[in-house]
Amino acid sequence: MIVQKANVVVVGGGVMGCAAAYHLARSGHSVTLLEQFAIGHSLGSSHGPTRMIRIAYETSDYVSLGRSAFAGWRDLEAETGETLLIPCGGMDIGSPGAESMAQIRETYRITGVAFEELDRDEIQHRFPQFSLPDGTFALFQADYSMLAADRCVATLARQAIAHGAVIREGVNVLDIRPSSGGVDIGTSEGKIHADRVVLTAGSWSAPLLRKLGTDLPLVVMQEQLAYFAAAHPENFVPGRFPLVIHRFPGTTSIGSFFPAHGHDGVKVMIDRVGPAVDSNDPDRTIDQSLLERLREYATALVPDLTGDIIDTMSCRYTMTPDEDFVLDRHPEHPQIVIASACSGHGFKLGITIGRILADLATAGATGYDINRFRLDRPAISGTRSSQK
Repeated sequence: MIVQKANVVVVGGGVMGCAAAYHLARSGHSVTLLEQFAIGHSLGSSHGPTRMIRIAYETSDYVSLGRSAFAGWRDLEAETGETLLIPCGGMDIGSPGAESMAQIRETYRITGVAFEELDRDEIQHRFPQFSLPDGTFALFQADYSMLAADRCVATLARQAIAHGAVIREGVNVLDIRPSSGGVDIGTSEGKIHADRVVLTAGSWSAPLLRKLGTDLPLVVMQEQLAYFAAAHPENFVPGRFPLVIHRFPGTTSIGSFFPAHGHDGVKVMIDRVGPAVDSNDPDRTIDQSLLERLREYATALVPDLTGDIIDTMSCRYTMTPDEDFVLDRHPEHPQIVIASACSGHGFKLGITIGRILADLATAGATGYDINRFRLDRPAISGTRSSQK
């Protein structure tokens, strides 16, 4: 058997994998990225016209990562001339019973983030598109923006190649096994021996990790969203309609609204409500009962939405029990870096997470605060590692 050789191999070509390959190549490292489908495919977690980027988080370490991500995406724009960030302002809305609202307010204050607190009347004065329940209030933050998601992934992949990375599409990784002096990677096109591996396989991570002898408590959820027609589309463009996260009390499920950009209609989603699915389940069928629930929710809060659905889309969330990421080196085989982002909220941080993964793969440590994302934290205490 012919064994191919590589310095660093990145497994998975979503936003995290492409960002890791970009940073590795830009820093002068020899890197090969393996993607089982094609860059930009619609079967995982990184596709679609838009994603939200914000610094509205309950803890200061996430705010720091968010600030770094804003800077990173702007740097990539400057390097390439691409428009990746679409400023539009945004707000978290909720009731006094939504605990996360109080936590975000306090974190804003601690970290010096400028924000405004708006009552229901002020929200509806500024944004008359909304019809909100009594008692609703908002934390408005002007930095909220959209990322042109598909363009972000494509740009990272293109720039990784420009800096010397090799991207191989249509290569299925079958197993990853530590070996003397590195890692042996079994693929559909033969064996590759690498010095180091960065695993960013999204919803396909858990099966690969189990073959490695590591069992993480990851749950893959099939989520969906819809684009709704508006009676007055001109009222829903960036600058006139904000990004919105609706925080419900007693649950981590959230509703979200996006201005119309890169796609006809207003993007609306209620997330963390989809079923758990197997990583390799090919079914991406839209659940009609969840779609009807979404229609009722969207038209109740934004009456100008007609209820006519222009398009629907499904995606995969790979969830940890605490909804924080896993960004760490394997406890027994430090030449293997494990990234299980993103529990539904990691795309925005992809440019920074890629830098972190490159640091871990090449230097064994990073200057970013990633203590929250360690493999040995209590929420991942069920992790079992034994070489097979």
